[in-house]
Amino acid sequence: MEDRRVAKRYAKALFNAAAKQNIVGSVSSDLATVNGAIYNSDAFRNFLKRPSTSPADKAAIFEKTFGDKTTALTLGFIRLLIDKRRDDELVGIQLEFEELRRQAENVTKATVESSVELDDAQRKAILATITEKTGRNLDPEFIVNPDLMGGVKVTYGDYVLDGSVRGQLSRLKDRLLYDLLKQA
Repeated sequence: MEDRRVAKRYAKALFNAAAKQNIVGSVSSDLATVNGAIYNSDAFRNFLKRPSTSPADKAAIFEKTFGDKTTALTLGFIRLLIDKRRDDELVGIQLEFEELRRQAENVTKATVESSVELDDAQRKAILATITEKTGRNLDPEFIVNPDLMGGVKVTYGDYVLDGSVRGQLSRLKDRLLYDLLKQA
């Protein structure tokens, strides 16, 4: 990802075109598929990054590989990126596109860390509480982090709700230090 501004411009143009055709979800899935293939295949990634690979060869390989797996809009967009020599921006474009999709759908990305794997009931309860507080739908990511020593830590937007044992101990330490300094 060379330039975030470039990725934003292209993502916005793609998002607007996808929204007009009412295929935002499909294009989002297409971008994930294409970037996943590039990320997971060293041979494919090296082929695309090789300076000797012509734009026509790149376009042909994308057409052959993804022609029947993606929407016409996504494939045309990838061809445009190749023609403009901006295909190395594809990951950044996907990230920006996902952000635009979340904003349009009133969705907030949330990370829920816990010391152990949460069951479905616990996940639903946490998500319901945060949804009620934020008034937004959530796009959650659940992570097991044994360093928390118990409890959960939720991060969404610019907010961190730390209900972990480690967080509580840290707050207790800060409070004791504050009280100690106040007495001095």
